[in-house]
Amino acid sequence: MNKITIESSGKTQVYRVPSSFDEMTREQFILTATKLLETTNQSINPSILQSLNPSVSQSLNPSILQSFNYFTAITGIPKKTWNALLSYQRHCIRQLFDFVADISPAITKQLLPYIETGGQQLIGYQPGFSNTTWQEFIFADQYILSGKFKEAAACLYRPQRPDYTGETDRRIPFSIYGTNSRLPHFQNLPEAELFAFVLNYKALRKHHLEDKYPFVFPDAPNAQFSTLNSQFSWVSIHRNLMGDHFYDETKFYDLNVHVILNRLNSTIKDNRKKK
Repeated sequence: MNKITIESSGKTQVYRVPSSFDEMTREQFILTATKLLETTNQSINPSILQSLNPSVSQSLNPSILQSFNYFTAITGIPKKTWNALLSYQRHCIRQLFDFVADISPAITKQLLPYIETGGQQLIGYQPGFSNTTWQEFIFADQYILSGKFKEAAACLYRPQRPDYTGETDRRIPFSIYGTNSRLPHFQNLPEAELFAFVLNYKALRKHHLEDKYPFVFPDAPNAQFSTLNSQFSWVSIHRNLMGDHFYDETKFYDLNVHVILNRLNSTIKDNRKKK
């Protein structure tokens, strides 16, 4: 965390502010997503995600965060106090948030642990995908790749299970039918909150999955599958993975996503060594 000390009217005020995305609160993260959306002058769509892809050379201009409203809100500095600061002082505070304009934000935490919509609180997935099943992942990720972000959110954010004991996933089990029934609640989800969800998901996907299984995911030297290909399908990969064991589909679906990706990564790696 960064510390801002301001002398005002003979009093010293200290404000602690995040020095990275991981140090943001849920509210600060949504506020930042709001600001990023405002500065792009467009609603969320696949083109925004392309601009966040590390392979794209275009980056966000740090000057996009010049509105003092964002800085007073995220720091907690009163508007009157902010206006009384010297221009150089405001400039120094703005510089503390240069990381927000990072084209590929380093996020390793779940910054949107829940979503409130349709009169209920829906619980999100763990940041390392430790509570994400293979079935849940292939549906949610396919939706993300197709630009269907509300559908993806409806997959990953679910009500808390009534029999939650602290030793199981807090969310009710995943089913595509449940996703379809929840989807109407996500239609009114604020644009900035939806953008925050996608931003967080893509960063966690890269950190916990893409970097860990380089033979499976794109943007890696030995990647087998390109998720930038419009013909890409996790369902097809799932069926090929099962082969003749179609009768075990439920068992495959219920496995943790890391179990399947680790197997895929090892298989592809071994096959390349044999060539």
